Amino acid sequence: MTPKLFATLVMAVVLAGCNDPYVPTGPSSPEPTDTPPSNPPVTSTLHEFAESETGFSTTDLRDAQDEIVQFNTANELVWAADGTRLPGFRVFHNSGFSRGVVHFIEGKICTEGCSFEVRFGSKDGERRAYLTVDYGHSNPGTLVDVEVAGATLVVRQTAAYPSGTFTLSGIVTEVTAAGAVRPVPGVVVYRGVTTGWQDATTDATGSYQIHGLNDGAEVVSAIKDGYQRTEESVTVKGDTRFNIRLSRR
Repeated sequence: MTPKLFATLVMAVVLAGCNDPYVPTGPSSPEPTDTPPSNPPVTSTLHEFAESETGFSTTDLRDAQDEIVQFNTANELVWAADGTRLPGFRVFHNSGFSRGVVHFIEGKICTEGCSFEVRFGSKDGERRAYLTVDYGHSNPGTLVDVEVAGATLVVRQTAAYPSGTFTLSGIVTEVTAAGAVRPVPGVVVYRGVTTGWQDATTDATGSYQIHGLNDGAEVVSAIKDGYQRTEESVTVKGDTRFNIRLSRR
């Protein structure tokens, strides 16, 4: 082979190689897996319960034994003692009352049908929020004892009132035709509160007591068959004494 022919063949091979496309190589694609990507956990925050009159706010609701219950935005009751969570509890804040926002919690609370209502008080100089029960706009104002057993909520009504609340008391009397003042038993005395009423019935001495009240002005009414109904505005500031005079119809 002549030198000229050899050079021609080499040039042809080089030119042929230059016509092949260049394909860059990179890292190989990962093998598919059967595990889907994990979603971020669902987060929830605790509801806060604020007292309109004082501005006090807390996430801790206390029962008669000072056990703490909380509620979160995932509609769960949280038993603070061990972190147990029970679903199916909805918190709502009702602003349609004259004394500010009132807080309720609905859920499986009592067989006869009721909801938790938050009441406020104080203990050892510390402002606190307490659990009471509302039976359709009738709330005795007393604390409930709450227990969480397994996945069940157990609620028991007590006779104890929130610490730091006050008593309205007095005597209901009438003036006889002879001018004598005598007590009137069996009179229903009630005071409208933010979510309904609290009442008491006078005893043989005409005495009554309404417990579990906070400071504020409300209308107090007295009713008994055969007597004119009375309504008077009373300002409760601490334990308050208020006597009532009835007239026959």
